[in-house]
Amino acid sequence: MFSKQGVMSKRWGFAAMVFVAVGCGGVPGEEEALTPEPESPRMTASALVGNGYTAASWGTTQDTTGVDLDSSTDRTCFLSGVAGNLSRGEEMALAEEAVASVLYRSGNYWLVAHGGATANQVNDKVWHNTPVMAQSTCFLTATNVKNATWTSDATVVPPVKIADLDPSNRRQCFLSGLLGVDGAWNNNSRYARVMKKADGWYVESNMTLNYPRARVMARCVDFPAGTVFSTKTVTAGTGTPVTEALTTGTGVKACALTGVQGAFNQNSWTDGALLNFPSTVDGNWTATVTGGKTAHYTCAR
Repeated sequence: MFSKQGVMSKRWGFAAMVFVAVGCGGVPGEEEALTPEPESPRMTASALVGNGYTAASWGTTQDTTGVDLDSSTDRTCFLSGVAGNLSRGEEMALAEEAVASVLYRSGNYWLVAHGGATANQVNDKVWHNTPVMAQSTCFLTATNVKNATWTSDATVVPPVKIADLDPSNRRQCFLSGLLGVDGAWNNNSRYARVMKKADGWYVESNMTLNYPRARVMARCVDFPAGTVFSTKTVTAGTGTPVTEALTTGTGVKACALTGVQGAFNQNSWTDGALLNFPSTVDGNWTATVTGGKTAHYTCAR
């Protein structure tokens, strides 16, 4: 039985960290995946070489520690995929929100993904044992990093500014975290996104929850001169998952999420918007989107 997944891209592109799945017997089915066990992530990592990116994937029901993505001194990390149930969780001190996030802790970035929990009448934490899968891309640049968090309220909260525009047009912003509570992502109209407007970059959502509250986190960084950006939107109907290319051509490139829309309320490791990492050094990225969702990506090369 399993209560977590830890799968990683191969060592391609600029560089890639490799995380080893915990347990045995391959990828678990949903019933197996939701059976709780003590969580003790294992990790191996390749040495980083050159410039470029690292990419990681991690999913659990209960692990609040996550996976260390290494120092923030030479990289900036973002959310590049999310799946599972972000609509079960609480904001109370003894409970847990459902989390798919790239967090900053004591100089390092951490990829954290877990389901939500509530507190019972005697203040014990009671996990819902719902799965959340998250993916991250860390671009090897750390110039002018800016962060912002949008927090829901009883009415729609205005967009929150992350950063001013960059005169050289090298600044790019992505989602860095989604924190969900009961009812946060319960229909296909829900969205979270970063937007480039006339006076800067903003993070916004249309969730209306006063308490408990949902949160959307975003992060910006300035890329090196000569970086070329491209965007892609992938939309899936309610039936068969849709897989589409995010990049084309030769050369190393990497992608991360700028927005998602849909109902993230299924107890599944794969129902969501997830990247498929390239299998060759100059390969191209694809994204698989399921369950009536839409995902917006920006890629850098």
